[in-house]
Amino acid sequence: MRGKLHIKKFVAFIWINLALLLVSMSGYAQSKITGKVIGADDGLPIPGVTVKVKGTAIVTSTNTEGAYSVSAGSNATLVFSFIGYANQEVAVGTGATLNVKLVPENKSLNEVVVIGYGSAKRSDVTGAISSVSAATIAKVPVTSLDQALQGRAAGVQVTNNDASPGGNVSVIIRGTGSPATGGNTPLYVVDDYPLNAGGINNINPSDIASMEVLKDASATAIYGVRAANGVVLITTKSGKKDGNAVVEFNAYNAFQSKPRQYDLLNAQQFATLANNVAANDPNKHFTTLANWADPASLTNADWQNAIYRTGLTQNYDLSIRGGSEKVQSKVAIGYYDQKGTVYASFFKRITLGAKLDYQPKKWLKSTTNANYSYQNYSTPFGTGSLGLINQLVPTLDGGNKLTSQIKDANGNYGFYNPIYTYVAKNSNPIYDLDHNQYKNVNNFFKANSQLEATIFDGLKLKTNAGITYTGYNGSYFQPSDSRKIDQYGAAAGASGNALFSKHMNSTFDWLWENYLSYDKTFGAHTINFVGGVSQQERDYNSMGGSVIPPNNVIKDLNQGTNLILDTYGNGEIKRSYASQFARLSYNYASKYYLTGTVRRDGSSQFAPGHQYGIFYSSALNWNAKKESFLANVDWLSGLKFRGSYGELGNQAGVGDFTYQSLYTAGSAAATSGNLGYAFGKIGGSNGVYQGGIASFQPEDDNIRWETDYETDIGTDISFLHGELTVTADYFNRRSKDFLLNQLVSAQTGYLNLPGNTGSIVNKGWEFAVSYNHAITSDLRIDLSLTGSFIQNKLTSLKSGNPYIGNLAAVASGTSGSTAITLNGDGWTDFTRTYIGQPVGEFYGYRSLGIIQSQAQLDALNKAAQAKGNAYYYKATTAVGDRLFADVNNSGSVTPDDQVGLGSAQPKFFGGFNLGGGYKNWDFNAYFYGVYGNKILNYQESNLESFALRGSVSIENVSKDYYNNYFIPGATAGAAPIRASNRYAAVYYDDTDHGNLVPSSAWIENGSFLKLKTLTVGYTLPTDLVKKLTLTKVRIYVSSQNLFTITKYTGLDPEIGSQGGSPTQNGIDNGTYPSSRFYTVGLNVVF
Repeated sequence: MRGKLHIKKFVAFIWINLALLLVSMSGYAQSKITGKVIGADDGLPIPGVTVKVKGTAIVTSTNTEGAYSVSAGSNATLVFSFIGYANQEVAVGTGATLNVKLVPENKSLNEVVVIGYGSAKRSDVTGAISSVSAATIAKVPVTSLDQALQGRAAGVQVTNNDASPGGNVSVIIRGTGSPATGGNTPLYVVDDYPLNAGGINNINPSDIASMEVLKDASATAIYGVRAANGVVLITTKSGKKDGNAVVEFNAYNAFQSKPRQYDLLNAQQFATLANNVAANDPNKHFTTLANWADPASLTNADWQNAIYRTGLTQNYDLSIRGGSEKVQSKVAIGYYDQKGTVYASFFKRITLGAKLDYQPKKWLKSTTNANYSYQNYSTPFGTGSLGLINQLVPTLDGGNKLTSQIKDANGNYGFYNPIYTYVAKNSNPIYDLDHNQYKNVNNFFKANSQLEATIFDGLKLKTNAGITYTGYNGSYFQPSDSRKIDQYGAAAGASGNALFSKHMNSTFDWLWENYLSYDKTFGAHTINFVGGVSQQERDYNSMGGSVIPPNNVIKDLNQGTNLILDTYGNGEIKRSYASQFARLSYNYASKYYLTGTVRRDGSSQFAPGHQYGIFYSSALNWNAKKESFLANVDWLSGLKFRGSYGELGNQAGVGDFTYQSLYTAGSAAATSGNLGYAFGKIGGSNGVYQGGIASFQPEDDNIRWETDYETDIGTDISFLHGELTVTADYFNRRSKDFLLNQLVSAQTGYLNLPGNTGSIVNKGWEFAVSYNHAITSDLRIDLSLTGSFIQNKLTSLKSGNPYIGNLAAVASGTSGSTAITLNGDGWTDFTRTYIGQPVGEFYGYRSLGIIQSQAQLDALNKAAQAKGNAYYYKATTAVGDRLFADVNNSGSVTPDDQVGLGSAQPKFFGGFNLGGGYKNWDFNAYFYGVYGNKILNYQESNLESFALRGSVSIENVSKDYYNNYFIPGATAGAAPIRASNRYAAVYYDDTDHGNLVPSSAWIENGSFLKLKTLTVGYTLPTDLVKKLTLTKVRIYVSSQNLFTITKYTGLDPEIGSQGGSPTQNGIDNGTYPSSRFYTVGLNVVF
């Protein structure tokens, strides 16, 4: 009996376990699950949603109809994720169909943004930050990252200084805080490594994941004295954790049309003009122009057509990203090659980028970044000297022995100068470009590693160490050329010597940072703290010189004659920084936020005792949407108010030896003496002076930091589940004690000395609006608008400095002195900055037109004499000369009548982006514009000047000037009188008449609106792409600079700085012109 009972129990046990096994097996059985994903807000299908079986490598995505199909067991969980929507996990169960509604996130306030030494949700950020995503950057083919910021970040003014291949860009955040060269450049931080502005040109734009622009003190104070002009945080792309490798290939090719050209005279018209000038010139400068007596016989030389060409650009990028939960990696390579629209100009770049994230333990992880860049470029005419090429006389020397053409079919070149006596001894620029050898090579390497250890929940220790190296190797070789001697003879001053110059510099930089972070929530209270130390050192070395080599083979500074070393730049300079920083953030219930930041910075650029400064900021943030009275307001997705104040340091205008005693060495040449010291000569009376030195700058240990006092009040609002967002900020930035050279008493033995010179205020407001909405399942629209209104003015200046003059491209500038860069009578301080006026205001006479008759001139002189003056303007002023306003009503026009004529700083700048898509098509049009700025059209003044500012050279002029310039007709045989009220009479030398002095005649409205980019793309259908075993294929066409709306008469109204100083902004001196790009591109994801 007992045995039977045991048998029954055993059989029952077997059946129970068998049943459990069958149930268990049913759980592992795979079945096909299908369904559709739609938006909870609009009920429309969502294509591209990632559908993953949780805990496995099984993954798929929805098609254009929002449908999906995946194999999974009944006990599996599906994870649905898509950008802009909250992730959703759904258990499979026993059904075969699973439809899901995704709920939109508040995209504007819940996105994670990078901040200094960390990251945070935008809703938790107390500072003013603008973000530019990788998707935005991908829409615009750009050479450098800073170009992608233009019009896309409120408060950030980005201007292309020139359109040359690899040309530089100026970036100013919230106004000009210093008139010094380089004094307004923001700090760039790439993957937690601070770089100088030029360093970001070595980073491939296709390798960027995001860019954040920190604008107010609350956001920037953590970076200290180098952050007063704003900070741009750049994060490169990383690997992936899902175990799937992604290979992406991007390519585009573009051709660039010839730029607009000036309408200039041909050889026949120019000869006619020259003969008219000779007939009316009392000095008879051109009596020897016998070979121009018959203009029809001259050979025409169209220099613009010879110099400009169609440009070509090609770009290729390949990246591989992959990894697992523990290890993620990325490798990217890029190649960029642009042949510019100016003859022999080009820019080539090869970039390599790698990133490795490794987490061996839950409490330990590391990140290593590395970037390498090779650049090879050439801009033979420079970026601001094309005006000289435009003005070349449109013919060649008729006495050329080989050819009178620029370049004939046999490869012979004519000489440029038609009349050797009266035109500078220039060769043919096309010959120079074909034979001279230009070399500019940059090598850049950056690597940094970060190690993060979690000590306990919420507390982390992080170290960041790295290096950068930048090396430049440049040379210029001009082969010997006997043609000038053959043509004119050595007695005429012609020389056929070769020339070789070599310039090299390198910068090695290291960084080491260690900091703690603590992030913990206690009920409704959240505390976030970061604090640490930072050390950085930069070692710069340079050398250069030029020599006449013995032949066309040897290129060595040690093998030649007349060795001349660079006056500046041969030596070594070290800079070092040591800092301590901390930031504490507190929030209650994610509604009320308080942030305080402090940083103590030390810099080797200041004297001992003044090397350290302490700077701080504080900020408040109220997330009003979290309040109970707004929580259920459906149409309002987010509402936040921000306020911040801080004091930041700035050392951008400080030179490397500003506080030290410096000396300068005198020349040993017999003509120049030795700084005036009578030390006698070596070799008797016919020898050379002995070298001497003199004090150039006395020691001054009182030079201190510039301090910026910054206030910001802002709001972030979002509507319609984050589809519509609005951000607005008011800011007030007061820059005190900016560093600049300042005038000193002549009794000191110096003209000017560096020091803390004055103060500047920038205030205004900025806004950014975006709207992204799916109108139907096939039609979507993306709109964005940014705008900035900024008022800038000088508020104080030290005694002895009446104003700040235009500054040459030097480290600390020159205040109130004549550091001119433009030639001509009166062009000393053509920009001036007085107290109460904006930085770099144009200054000159107010032009009222042209003196039309002798009776008008007599009346002007009579009125002048009635007030005790000898004449109205000049003793030689004649009919046809320019009429200037007597502003102070003294009866005579003098330099005291010069007035402010407007500023190059715009009152408003901004961008508008219109994008969208229909099914697989996408469209994007991007506009950028500025309003309220002036441009000095110095190139136009040159094209109204027959003579090169009174020198012994003559130059071409515009056809409009030729057809309308004023001819008095005083000499028999001259052309008929033209009553032009725009163009003055033409002279060989205008110095005595003063028509070409700075005046409102060449100040123009610089406002413009550009269609910067227009792109249309098509993404191949998912089903077709899968058959190709690919993930995505997109083809697009794009065009840049399609049209410009402007009143400016020059080639391009987008003009930056010619010398690096904001006192030289807005000067059109014949910069490298922009033109249209036409691009075809391909994006493939494997």
